[in-house]
Amino acid sequence: MDQQTIYYVFLPDTSAVMALYEVLRGVGIACTIAPTPREADHCCGVCIIYENHTDKGKIHELAEAHNISIDAFWSQSDRNDPQRYKFC
Repeated sequence: MDQQTIYYVFLPDTSAVMALYEVLRGVGIACTIAPTPREADHCCGVCIIYENHTDKGKIHELAEAHNISIDAFWSQSDRNDPQRYKFC
């Protein structure tokens, strides 16, 4: 099974998540808002997932330019099992 990496941006609160999401979508960076993974143990309940690891620097620059505080960048391998709940 091919494992892909998922890239996350953690922010201090949901308003910061929404603000950064709008900025990233505005410049064409593929991203989505998602629940924060349990393994990340981060206080805010939502985060941003971005698709291309090379966008990390651009995301950091855009956040600084718009005075949006980023708590952390994080990544983990995708552990979604397509065979889950498949019984036959």
